[in-house]
Amino acid sequence: MLECLHVVLLFFGYGVLATTDRPNIVFIVADDMGRHDTGFNGGDVRTPNMDSLAAQGVIISRHYTLPSCTPSRAALMTGRYPIRSGMQSKPLPAGVPLSLPLSEKIFPQHFHQLGYKAHLVGKWHLGYQTPSHLPTRRGFDSFFGYLNGYVSYYDATHSQSGVNGRDMRRDEEGASLEVYGKYLTKVLSDEAVSVIEKHPGSGGLLLFLMHAAPHTGNLGYPREAPPGLASNAITLKAEEQSKSKAPGKRRDQKGKKSFPKCDIYTFTETVRHLDNSVGDVVAALNKKGVLNNTIIVFFSDNGAPTVDELYHYDNYGSNWPLRGEKMSNRDGGVRTPSFIWSPMLREQARVSQELFHITDWLPTLYTAAGGKLSDISGSETIDGVDQWGFLTTSAAPPRTELLVDINDVYESESYIIDNWKLIKDPPPSQKTVFATKYYGDSGDDFTYNELEVDMRRAANHLPQPKVSYAEVRKRSTPKRRCDTTEEALKVDCHSKYCLYDILEDPSECKDLASSHPDIVKLLSGRLEDYRKVMVPTDNCSYDPRADPKNWDDYWSPWMEDEPGSGASASLLLPKLLALLLITNILICVFS
Repeated sequence: MLECLHVVLLFFGYGVLATTDRPNIVFIVADDMGRHDTGFNGGDVRTPNMDSLAAQGVIISRHYTLPSCTPSRAALMTGRYPIRSGMQSKPLPAGVPLSLPLSEKIFPQHFHQLGYKAHLVGKWHLGYQTPSHLPTRRGFDSFFGYLNGYVSYYDATHSQSGVNGRDMRRDEEGASLEVYGKYLTKVLSDEAVSVIEKHPGSGGLLLFLMHAAPHTGNLGYPREAPPGLASNAITLKAEEQSKSKAPGKRRDQKGKKSFPKCDIYTFTETVRHLDNSVGDVVAALNKKGVLNNTIIVFFSDNGAPTVDELYHYDNYGSNWPLRGEKMSNRDGGVRTPSFIWSPMLREQARVSQELFHITDWLPTLYTAAGGKLSDISGSETIDGVDQWGFLTTSAAPPRTELLVDINDVYESESYIIDNWKLIKDPPPSQKTVFATKYYGDSGDDFTYNELEVDMRRAANHLPQPKVSYAEVRKRSTPKRRCDTTEEALKVDCHSKYCLYDILEDPSECKDLASSHPDIVKLLSGRLEDYRKVMVPTDNCSYDPRADPKNWDDYWSPWMEDEPGSGASASLLLPKLLALLLITNILICVFS
């Protein structure tokens, strides 16, 4: 009879006997946040909760993503370069019949094998033309968030090319009334806290908190200020800033134009509320009694669009002193702020200068959770590298090279091996050329406040750091800057490759291609190898059937599942397992 009980437990767990000692894994992902928009990276925006965690974890200084949100999220979820699925080129527009292919197994599906419960709070942006493409059909046990690339901060509507619709769901049902009149960052933060509170047991929680902030809302509206900041209050605060050393001095290329201080202050307050969310999550984990069995990962999906001449979603963020911004393969577009925190990390206040790619999170955390990498590789190539040993023990770094991107729409590409970065920018005729330039301000006159960091919620639940916050900030701040930006921009990186020693020249200032032809040949050969396996981008256009007016004013799946799709398969598996369960019970009873 005990054997029968074991069979029942085994099958109800879909082949996995869940354990309670597996670490909880919490992702907190910012949207369009620049490297210089964090205190722990030497930036001029206050992020005390992030700083307190970073100071007791590992700051991943060379954390690479893709140049925009959909490609980055595809890479995160699959552990594969998006060129393998045709998702590499640009953010998915609403109502386009294009999604991350259902053949791609994603993060939560892998972690179900280990007994985890997976929850997505916030942004999806990987397609939704059929019900099978929704997050809850792709492994997430719950979903509270939005399907498109951005929404309004107070009513969760998404507007695109004159088409408007609501875009907030709880699982697969519309949930706009739950967020109407409330500030989105707080709504998503509260939902994440609720997921933590309701999670049974001490381990096996996989939570993705995919924030909207600091991405802008809908076009045609001023940036939506956080609660308590009326427009006149913003203006007054901005005037106060002009007389102080507070943030608010962002500029476009070479400081030729200063952005309005009221816009800058609204941006920094948006980041402050994002930072408060980090503190709320840490407090919830501590209250639940599971903080000491948790891994927290923070990063931004791509660089900040300080200015945006393509989509006009500029948010005044800063990637300084890195060259470029969102939509560019320059480091300002793909090298994003990131850290990992956990009691499992043996060395605190560590600033890693080794390569780390967004695809690495899947194999790295699967290993941390006790899984075998052979279980996630299968027949598909996993481009991510397991870095758990390196992060926890300072073992030799396992990654020495990475594909930044091959963008077949905007005609740009880049590859990195060790300290060498090869890049070809888009031609002058492409609309994304603006993204390859220099933007931002040094923030050298910014006053860093260690006391503020020490008094924030995250710090209240952590032991005192072994190294001061200011010292960690100093270690993470780039030491070298480009003092000849105008000359650097004159170099032709469109018709030929440019080569940079990215460790000595993080601002991509001095092209060394002519003096290192052997290195150019090596890296361009790597690009050619990947080009052979690239799935071309499918340039689908808007499908009028997706108009929200056809779907109760919600952006919703507008196409039916095809026979044999992921939805059909997901429904078939429980039926087969139930049949096997009944068969085994009968064998146990009558044998």
